[in-house]
Amino acid sequence: MIILRALLNIDRRIMYGLLCLTIVVMLKWPVKQPLSTTHAVKGVYDAVEAIPHDKIAIVSIVWSSSTMAENGPQTEAIMRHLFKRGIRFAILPWDQQGATLAKDIAEKVSAEMGKTYGVDWCDWGYRPAYLYQILPALAKDIPATIKKDYRGEDVRKLPMMRGVKTIHDVGLVADITPSGTLDAWISQIQGVYKTPIVFAPTLVMVPEAYNPLDAGQIKGMLPGLPGAGQYEQMLNYVGFGQKGSGALSGSFILIIVLIILGNVGLVASRRRRPEDGGGD
Repeated sequence: MIILRALLNIDRRIMYGLLCLTIVVMLKWPVKQPLSTTHAVKGVYDAVEAIPHDKIAIVSIVWSSSTMAENGPQTEAIMRHLFKRGIRFAILPWDQQGATLAKDIAEKVSAEMGKTYGVDWCDWGYRPAYLYQILPALAKDIPATIKKDYRGEDVRKLPMMRGVKTIHDVGLVADITPSGTLDAWISQIQGVYKTPIVFAPTLVMVPEAYNPLDAGQIKGMLPGLPGAGQYEQMLNYVGFGQKGSGALSGSFILIIVLIILGNVGLVASRRRRPEDGGGD
């Protein structure tokens, strides 16, 4: 059939157009889809639930705009959970872009949930990513190592930092990153002081994180955008994690359909060749 044989010569611009249309439609009108919560994601949820109220959490930010689609929803979901539980947290950004992006997320969620800067959360400001040099000092004396927040104020004067002196006053570290920073937190913090750590990597970083997860060196993990979607589902709100996961699913379905149509067209063209005087 002419139509089937024409499937072999679909203009790639049409395929890219269909893909873009699918993504836009799925983001604009998301379809509710069941997300099975994995053990790794539940581990993150349980770790946040287990933080004592007299301790703070550190949200370590290493990502930038290039991985915002994955790390952004992870960051927002963790912050929402911390706010929901009333756990104070400090943003610790190691990336200049991430410093601004994470602060913007915190300000947005803080305004939605009625939280106050300096009381419920703070931002320690951008630090050069020399984790192995900074973390040992941070563990022993947090105020002396951090000194000032992103606004230039003495962190000792922030209400949420009262009583926070060493890593023993930290109930959880959330490492949100597309880079290999987890080893530094494990070797310098978890391995020495047993501080609980959760990991939120991009999908390409997930395979290498299963060893520390199975070994109990990290309490849980949010694997990329799907992990953020599962976490949002546990927190009973719909964010970009669930919307983006739906768009990814729609894109995968479209690609599978195009592959099937292409193969159908290939088979049809081969069957027609002998009748057209051609050969295999």
